[in-house]
Amino acid sequence: MSVFDIDTDGVDGGLGRLFAAGMIVFGLLYLATMLLLAAVHRPRRTGAAPEDLFFVFVLPCLNEEAVIGASLDRLLTTDAANRRVLVVDDGSDDRTSRIVQEASDARVWLLRRDPPDARQGKGAALNVAVAHLAAHPEISARDPDKVIIVVVDADGRLDPHAVETVAPCFTDARTGAVQIGVRINNRRDSLLARLQDMEFVIYTSVFQRGRGWLDNVGLGGNGQFVRLSALRSLGERPWSHSLTEDLDLGVRLLLAGWRNEFCPRADVHQQGVIRPVRLLRQRARWFQGHLQSWTLLPRVARHARPRALADMLFHLTCPLLILLASLLTLAFALGTAGVLTAWLTGGPAPEPAHFLGTYLLIGIPILVCALIYRSRERLTGFGLVRLIGYAHVYMLYALVWFVAGWWAVGRVAGHRTNWHKTARSPEAVTGAGPATAPEVLIPAAAAQDGPVR
Repeated sequence: MSVFDIDTDGVDGGLGRLFAAGMIVFGLLYLATMLLLAAVHRPRRTGAAPEDLFFVFVLPCLNEEAVIGASLDRLLTTDAANRRVLVVDDGSDDRTSRIVQEASDARVWLLRRDPPDARQGKGAALNVAVAHLAAHPEISARDPDKVIIVVVDADGRLDPHAVETVAPCFTDARTGAVQIGVRINNRRDSLLARLQDMEFVIYTSVFQRGRGWLDNVGLGGNGQFVRLSALRSLGERPWSHSLTEDLDLGVRLLLAGWRNEFCPRADVHQQGVIRPVRLLRQRARWFQGHLQSWTLLPRVARHARPRALADMLFHLTCPLLILLASLLTLAFALGTAGVLTAWLTGGPAPEPAHFLGTYLLIGIPILVCALIYRSRERLTGFGLVRLIGYAHVYMLYALVWFVAGWWAVGRVAGHRTNWHKTARSPEAVTGAGPATAPEVLIPAAAAQDGPVR
């Protein structure tokens, strides 16, 4: 009896086993392919950084008094003359704007948005920021090819060498954007944050590097470096109203003929979510945004580069595979429960091969990923036993995507796009705000093109 199927008799059982085996084999082959591509891929030779690059750090903020002061302090540690910080206060009702105004540095600019225009989503705030910069005398007088917009979350901590490391990537005039790695800065304080750090490291060390070889690097919402001329090539509103505007931007830049690069030598550090419900809500928002990106599929099919086409289609449609995998996991759990129940009530003993084979097929790839994480995170006492323990916990942690996926499907069916903003924990800075950051409801974008279907 196979534990993949609740009913294993007849044709349906055989088809179920075949489908389950096909899903597992496909997943293993894809992971193995990405591991191979990540191992052989080397970033393009860039040489010296172009002269006269001008960096504008754009921080979209909504009630970020807990972290904005510390973020400004970090961005202004250097006295480099080619850097500015634009804080977009998107209708905050806390002390965010006041903290920015109190920053005694002429390189800090504040753009305040008020209701009803404010709180229309991160993409809308970024579009207003780019339009504002187009009219700013310090920007309008510059070559847009030499102006780099750096999108940083309010809690983002860029590595001190990030700008110097990324700058040479823009030597190639075809490079439209560069994405750096993402790390969780509170990973030592919370097991849940540690697991999120593992997730980001595995994604960047395996999939982003592998997609670099395929010319299909994606962009994230934090640590995103984009050439101003590339943004302008997408029209007046380069960022979409999608819940994952970063995913949309990366795909649309590739379709417009630009190249996205991944820079593995620099990271942006952000706060991990330490409450399970908030993590579930965050991942459901990302999942729903991924579903919204399906509107790009026809353009991808027509205009994607041949080298990137298959992976781009897979990347956009992977939510469907996650939903199918959740059903297989449920069938596995129910089938296992049935086998064990029958055995405990006097039935035949279960065949160990069924359990061991499934366990190895799932466990070995995750252990490989855990080894990759250990190569980036060399902790004292992080030996083999502890590593195996983390791999098993990570298997359980990955189930959050199944729950988040079906939650997102329910929201799409109900035409709901409003979300609670992820709250931040305060950082050590004067005037950082209250001990507990409140959550804020962000409504559906007023300019969104109809309901999500």
